[in-house]
Amino acid sequence: MAQILKATDDSLELCKQALESSKVIAVPTETVYGLAGNALDDVALSSIFKIKGRPLFNPLIIHIDCVESAEKYATFNSLASQLVDEFWPGPLTIILPKKGIIPDLVTANLDSVAIRCPQNPTFLKLLKALSFPLAAPSANPFGYVSPTTAQHVKTSLGDKIDIILDGADCTIGIESTIVDLRDPNKPKILRPGPISKEALEGLTNVKFEQKRASDEKKLRGPGMLKSHYSPKSPLEIIPLNSLKDLISSGNKLKFAFIFQKRPKETTLEEQPNIYWLSKEGSTLEIAHNLYQLLRTVDTLNYQKIYIEAINENEGLKAALKDRLSKAASK
Repeated sequence: MAQILKATDDSLELCKQALESSKVIAVPTETVYGLAGNALDDVALSSIFKIKGRPLFNPLIIHIDCVESAEKYATFNSLASQLVDEFWPGPLTIILPKKGIIPDLVTANLDSVAIRCPQNPTFLKLLKALSFPLAAPSANPFGYVSPTTAQHVKTSLGDKIDIILDGADCTIGIESTIVDLRDPNKPKILRPGPISKEALEGLTNVKFEQKRASDEKKLRGPGMLKSHYSPKSPLEIIPLNSLKDLISSGNKLKFAFIFQKRPKETTLEEQPNIYWLSKEGSTLEIAHNLYQLLRTVDTLNYQKIYIEAINENEGLKAALKDRLSKAASK
C-alpha cells in the first residue's frame, strides 16, 4: 500500500529518486492530485496508462517549472507567450506544436503537446529538482471523480503505487483550462476551467472558440470525452425547484440530494441525505468542494445522486457546468 509522505526535503528526495528510476508517484497540484512519471520515459508513461486504465488515444499533459523549460518541448507563438506570462504558474494548459524530444505516448501520436506550469509550491519544488518534465494526469482510475486530497489517491490507487506526496488539499479543486494555441489566429478552449473564456479574451482581445466534448478518438487534450469525472452511483442534474419538489414528494432516503448552497429550509437542512457544496453559494467554494463531496456521497451506496443544475455559462461556472455534464453522462 502506498505511503503518504509529507512534503519534507527528505520526502522530495525520495520522490526524485523514484521518478529518475522510471517509477510513478502521486503528486499534489492546485487543481487535482496527479499521477506523475517522467514525460520522456516510455516505461514510466506506460505505467501511467496501465495504473489508470487510461486509453492510449487520450493525450497527457506534461508539467514543467518555468517558461524556459516549456520552450524545450513546444514551439511557442506570440499568443502563447502572452498567456503564459499572465497565467503561469497556474491552472492553464496550452497546446502547441511539439518538439521531437516528446514521446508519441504522451501525445497519442499527434503533432502537438499539452503543457502546463503548476502553481502548487510542493509540486514546483519537485519539478525544479528534476532534469525532465512530468506527465501527470489525475491520480484516479480513468473516468472516475478526480482526487483533491492525498487520502483520495490512497483510496483509489493506493495498491498500485508506492508514494503519494502530500501537498495538502487542492486549493482550486477542478482541472486546468486547456486551450489549443497551434493557430494563434483561431485559438480554441478544449476544456473550460479556472481560467475563464472571459479572462482569456479580456487579456488578448482575441476571440476563443469553445469546443464541445466528443466521443471521437482523436483528442488534442485530456478531459474532452463526453463522459468523465463520474461517481459509481448514477448522477442526475436537476433544476433547483425540481430538486426540492422531489425531496418533498415522499421518503427519498435511498437517494442523495446535493444543493449548490445550504438550503434555507430547516426541514431540508436536517435530513441526513441532504448535502450542499457551499454555505453561501460561493463559486470558488463550490469548485473546491465538488469532487470531495461527490466522492464522499459515492461511498454511502445511494441508489442515485441528484445534484442541482448550474445554469450559468460564464467564468468558473462554465467549468463547473462542464464537469457536472460529463459526470452525469456515464
